[in-house]
Amino acid sequence: MALITLKEVSWGLGDANLIEMASFQIEKGDRICLLGRNGVGKSTLLKLLDDTITPDSGEIWRQQGITTATLEQEVPRRTRGTIFDVIAIGLGPMGQALSDHQRLTRDPLTADSSQSAGQLARLHSQLDGNNGWALLQRIEAVLTNAGLDPRLEFGTLSAGMKRRTLFCRAAAGQPDLFLLDEPTNHLD
Repeated sequence: MALITLKEVSWGLGDANLIEMASFQIEKGDRICLLGRNGVGKSTLLKLLDDTITPDSGEIWRQQGITTATLEQEVPRRTRGTIFDVIAIGLGPMGQALSDHQRLTRDPLTADSSQSAGQLARLHSQLDGNNGWALLQRIEAVLTNAGLDPRLEFGTLSAGMKRRTLFCRAAAGQPDLFLLDEPTNHLD
């Protein structure tokens, strides 16, 4: 069964379609590369696949429960925190809990307070009950494979290191479909 099927999909701005009557399917294990000049609709097609935008016409079927991750062309400007925080928070509520846990345990001034001890206990319970520690292992594995220091502040990184961090965030989510929009731009 295909992960995603497009049938006669069109999308455009005004009178001009960037994508016109596209039909294809993506199967598990497929590796697909899109080549084309700037402005011909490559990024738009990825947004359609990721369900960020909807087609003007045609149909898109997704396998039930499919997960996607996208590495965008541009680094989001408002991204803050350490490399660990950026990766973890991008993975949903359990990632946020891991980020909060890391923040509380790495700051010795707050780790000793009774309020922090209560927060840590709640976070431990949340992580224990929702397989959060397995997510921590996935994050640590991608950080190790990419050679990234999880303590570095995201805002101080080069454009290439920021993209590498965002790539790790997407990979840590173990998506069924990984969409890379110009993945070699700025990678160190």
